[in-house]
Amino acid sequence: MLSRVADAVFWMARYMERTDNILRALRTNYIASQDEIQNFDWQLWMDGLGAAAQKSETKIAYRDALYQLLLDKENDTAVLTNIVRARENARSVQDYVTKEVWQCMNDYYHLIREKHTEYLILHGDPVTAFDNLLRESTLFYGTVDITMNRGEGYTFLNLGKYVERMLRSLDILELKIKELGKQGNELVQWKYLLYSLSGYEFHTKFYRNTLSTENVIHQIIMNVQFPHSVLYCLLQVERYFKRLDTISLPEHFKEMEFLLGRAISNLRYGAPAKPTVENIVPLIESTRTEIKSLSQKLAALYFGYS
Repeated sequence: MLSRVADAVFWMARYMERTDNILRALRTNYIASQDEIQNFDWQLWMDGLGAAAQKSETKIAYRDALYQLLLDKENDTAVLTNIVRARENARSVQDYVTKEVWQCMNDYYHLIREKHTEYLILHGDPVTAFDNLLRESTLFYGTVDITMNRGEGYTFLNLGKYVERMLRSLDILELKIKELGKQGNELVQWKYLLYSLSGYEFHTKFYRNTLSTENVIHQIIMNVQFPHSVLYCLLQVERYFKRLDTISLPEHFKEMEFLLGRAISNLRYGAPAKPTVENIVPLIESTRTEIKSLSQKLAALYFGYS
């Protein structure tokens, strides 16, 4: 596979995973802001998700925040921008994705650009808009799973997906910790954090007790049975990377293999025995730095980035 093709598939997957994670977080935050969390700080999430809107002295209205985070073409990190970029990457490598996957990308693109979607976000029920968009996201993942052959394209697609998922889980956890510092109400905040990562039901079945900081952080960082945990995703990156052994230059493969092994060891043995809001922040920052470094090294060795 050409390096530019691998790069396009990798980034298609990253943009789609980013879209899915942001949609789930925003859907949960909107429900929380209308229900249990008073004076919800949308500015915190706009800053954390990279919205470049100018800060105002007055509190930003939730519909304005949702529009900027979802549909604003001037926002480089908006959901619309991510879907457009994912579609452009898919278009450039149509020979390496199935026609069903390409159709999913097109349908997703047209749905988010529909006037009815904008109406729901600005004037109607945003939850309906979120559910419609997330349905397309789920359809995309299912279509990839049942139609893509298990060749190099599928491998790079999964590398992109799990790299992005790790970063999103870390970012959402960090934002929720900041929110907790401002607003308190720990149990409610942890509940909505788990909802935003599709992990609340898992938590109730796996830990079988009242929500606690230690268990919530363990689930998001270390629980290898939870598909959004950082360690689970890191192990999946290692698993899919090993499939590149026979097509890699030996020195490139060994370098990446070493870096992945080190990252897994650092996470497994560097995590606090009893995680708290205070002692987990350095681990979040160091792990994020290591994941970004891994992604950059993969790009340099396999995609031809200088």
